[in-house]
Amino acid sequence: MSITTVTAAEDLCLPTIGTLAAELTDALNNGDPVRLDLSAAAAPDLSVLQLVESARSTAAAEQRDFALAAPANATVAALLDRAGFLTALSDDDRRFWFHGDTEQ
Repeated sequence: MSITTVTAAEDLCLPTIGTLAAELTDALNNGDPVRLDLSAAAAPDLSVLQLVESARSTAAAEQRDFALAAPANATVAALLDRAGFLTALSDDDRRFWFHGDTEQ
């Protein structure tokens, strides 16, 4: 079983989120572990968080292996903070978004 990496585009935001959604759906449906690389996303918006959380939920319900390719970078961490995700970060969320690192 190989790992499928889905890489977000630099211009990832609401007008372009459909492309990433389709790629994630395809990757999750193939049954292999999926890693999402958000490192190139220059100015992600809330649609990105909504998509990632939806993918997490779907993967968990279908017992699929889904994770970020790398811990959330400063851009994604700032988005998480603006969206209120960091105010009550669960251990599971910390493992997913920051690979368990308590320093954001």
